[in-house]
Amino acid sequence: MSLNLLSGDLPKLGLNYPNPAKTITSVDVEFSSFEAQLVLSNILGEVISTQKIPHSGTYSIDVTNIPEGVYFYTLEAGNDKITKKLTVKK
Repeated sequence: MSLNLLSGDLPKLGLNYPNPAKTITSVDVEFSSFEAQLVLSNILGEVISTQKIPHSGTYSIDVTNIPEGVYFYTLEAGNDKITKKLTVKK
């Protein structure tokens, strides 16, 4: 995965792996804004966790303490948001 972005490029959010997840899942992100965050929310849109991310790379989402079900993870970078689905199965 290339992490070189030019200013103005849209952020990219990869699929999480493994999916479904039991404890930890990883996701690749690319963005060029000065700040970004990865938000995990449930099917009702309630925020489960928020993780500030300083730069493009691979980040882990800990799902150890959340029940089985369908969740969404969102990359918020500048004015852009990208959301993908995550399944937790114990």
